[in-house]
Amino acid sequence: MEIDLSTPFGVSVALLPELLLSGWALLLVLLVAWRHRTAGDARLVGWLTLPGLVLAAAGYGWLARTGVHAAGPSLMVSLDTYRYAAGLLLLACAAATVLLSIPYLEREGITAPEFYPLVLLATVGMLTMVAAADLIVFFLGLETMSVAVYVLAGFDRRSAFSAEAALKYFLIGAFASGFLLYGIALTYGATGTTNLSFIGAQLASAHFSVMAGIGLALILVGFAFKVAAFPFHMWAPDVYDGAPTTVPTFMATAVKVAAFIALVRVLVEAFPSAGEFWQPAVATLAVLTMVFGNLVALVQRSLKRMLAYSAIAHAGYVLVAVHAQTVAGPGAVWLYLAAYAVTTVASFGFVAVLGRGGERDVTIDRIAGLAAERPGIALGLAISMLSLLGIPGTFGFIGKWNILMTSVGEGSTLLPVVLVLTSVVSAGYYLPVIMSMYMKPAPRPGTYAEVRTGWMMGFVLAVSVALIVAVGVLPAGVLNVTERVARSLPAVAGPTAPHP
Repeated sequence: MEIDLSTPFGVSVALLPELLLSGWALLLVLLVAWRHRTAGDARLVGWLTLPGLVLAAAGYGWLARTGVHAAGPSLMVSLDTYRYAAGLLLLACAAATVLLSIPYLEREGITAPEFYPLVLLATVGMLTMVAAADLIVFFLGLETMSVAVYVLAGFDRRSAFSAEAALKYFLIGAFASGFLLYGIALTYGATGTTNLSFIGAQLASAHFSVMAGIGLALILVGFAFKVAAFPFHMWAPDVYDGAPTTVPTFMATAVKVAAFIALVRVLVEAFPSAGEFWQPAVATLAVLTMVFGNLVALVQRSLKRMLAYSAIAHAGYVLVAVHAQTVAGPGAVWLYLAAYAVTTVASFGFVAVLGRGGERDVTIDRIAGLAAERPGIALGLAISMLSLLGIPGTFGFIGKWNILMTSVGEGSTLLPVVLVLTSVVSAGYYLPVIMSMYMKPAPRPGTYAEVRTGWMMGFVLAVSVALIVAVGVLPAGVLNVTERVARSLPAVAGPTAPHP
């Protein structure tokens, strides 16, 4: 099906998933205005969130099945498999967040049903970011996402830590948006356009000017803030630690996926001819982020803060894949983000289960002997830690191996070495979690008597752990999908990473 993206109808068809989800979110806002007083109202709105996510997924399925493509250049919206795959991953992250949040918020006494329309609106912004073929469209999606996530971070109005998290994220997020906007403005000044493919064509046919270089640098700084890359990470630990636990779950998965996918599209489509300028910058960010995130995570005792610094380290791993200017690079980014999203949902989910109102107090020492009283929870958390570490037989290993082979195949030496060494260092904070659960006695009998997952949380955690193991043992299907996804982008031709 061929559509004209210069017409309102064509743009509406191209943005079908985003429009469906936006409409559903607005309907839920109306429902919330009517029913917002009790825990039952919040539960109802939470359950009604899921059909909206399914509708958006069906929209992606229809676009892919009918082969919708643009009659000419994509002026505002991309229509490729890379966008569809990223969009489905974002919807899965949102669905997992909702399913974890329904029992979690009810348990914590946070009954405001506005939480769920905010999740949908943030997801709309993320879907717009990964769909954008224009820097202005990308910025609109970014701000839509950011405003909703700012509110989510401070959603627990009873907690000073949650309010602090929201304020820090808002201030630093606004600062990052300023960098991005100035970068977009300078890029427009240098090229006369904000369309990604037109920028790429303009820079390929002309000298890379100082203005374009400064614009690219500012755009990279803005993205570095959003993905919490060193030294632009300062907001992440406090925000992850202070916000209600299902919110950092959403931030560490969906927000990172959207930001990295958008970054890949911007670099691959708008600045492919400027690789000699942005590759050293990305490589430097990757090395600093991997080293800093892993070293600081070593001294954390709180599981929540440890996972926050771990998220910074994993941003460094993804930057290694972003650095690759071959067709394998975008595929490695998507695959690792999928692995990290699944594993992070499980990790933060188990922290929420163990916390019961005090997630900040869930330390390595306080989960001693968990395996003896709650073997299922201990096993799931152990598998999640092993996947984050990148042990063979887990989804995390497949993602990390793919990045490593992509970087080696490109001829890089420093980045693969740092990736391997910092992964070894990460064993120093992932393995103590497992050792505490299995090798230390509980403080007293019945310490974990009240720890329960509930069927809803249990379902999400069981599916996540099952995916970690299944993909780790049988990765062929996911690797084939990854290759098709990567080749849908107008990337520089090159070999794909070999299968592990």
